[in-house]
Amino acid sequence: MSIGHALGNWCFYFLLAWLPLFLTKSRGFAIAEMTFLASLGYAVQGAFALAFGHFSDWWTRSGRSEATCRRWMMILTQSLAASAILGLAFAHSALSVGILLCVAGAASASLSLNLYAVAQMFAGPRASGTWVGFQNSLGNLSGIIMPIVTGILVQRAGYESAFLLTAAVAAFGAIWWAFGVPKIQQVQLD
Repeated sequence: MSIGHALGNWCFYFLLAWLPLFLTKSRGFAIAEMTFLASLGYAVQGAFALAFGHFSDWWTRSGRSEATCRRWMMILTQSLAASAILGLAFAHSALSVGILLCVAGAASASLSLNLYAVAQMFAGPRASGTWVGFQNSLGNLSGIIMPIVTGILVQRAGYESAFLLTAAVAAFGAIWWAFGVPKIQQVQLD
């Protein structure tokens, strides 16, 4: 789970840390325009977090497997994040950047929702705090590693290469959720 967490967070931290510089330095947007575009992506993320939460509750209430819902949401949204980030590497107009940031925001919305819910499903009620704390600790290592790697990559090869790497990380995250995360069920910790 921590690997999936780190892969998803890589994308989130990439947009958080590097998007403003990319939009102003590489694409020539004014600070006000960049601020609006970035804020738009985060507003969509907030709205979709609520929508995805309602969807997963509806899915479970209808008798379907919560674990299946959450796995597929992560596979699909990590794939969507990869596509949006790849598109951002080549987007130039405010409209195309805005649309792709909305897609990336929607994809990011399922990250926390599902990461913490699945962690609690694995841990069960007696170990959820410890499990989520450990997973979050390791999952946020990408917030330390990504800015350094991206800075080196941008300096040596340009922004597009950093977007390509981040899109590849997101795509690998989708593959990890499909094949690397074990069956989502409570682990016997005793």
